[in-house]
Amino acid sequence: MSTLKLKNKQSFREKLSWKIAYGLRPLYLYMRRNRKPWNVTVESLSKMPEGTLGRDVGIFLKRHNLEVIPMAEFHDVYHVLFNYGTTIKDEACIQFVPLGNGRWSLPYVACTFVSAAFYPEYWKDFYRAFCTGKNANKFHDWDFQELLGAETEKIRRMIFEKE
Repeated sequence: MSTLKLKNKQSFREKLSWKIAYGLRPLYLYMRRNRKPWNVTVESLSKMPEGTLGRDVGIFLKRHNLEVIPMAEFHDVYHVLFNYGTTIKDEACIQFVPLGNGRWSLPYVACTFVSAAFYPEYWKDFYRAFCTGKNANKFHDWDFQELLGAETEKIRRMIFEKE
């Protein structure tokens, strides 16, 4: 979950969605209080070897003018691994992927419920994201910090190729 700046041209729903997301962020981080921050920065990630997950996350964050949020770093990894941008639809889809993969925690369930209620026009996209997670190998409990130096494409194969 990176820091996004609200854009003036957003609809009321989008503004409300971002306000809810940012309002719930302290609760989300409190629920993750036992996790240790990765102690990485956009700059340190960007200096990792080309083709690695860390470097690709750093590039993603720079491209979107974002910063790393401690204890929620894996969220930015999901952006990279599943090719989602930073639109409200993409941010919601990122929640549906791990839900489909078996991550039935309160934040994911709540976010997907609110997203489905606020954005019925994206239900097909949400369903596809859910199926992406459901059809993947179990990844929702991986320690992605340990994989920052691995090749991004290799990690994608680990997630999606069936044995």
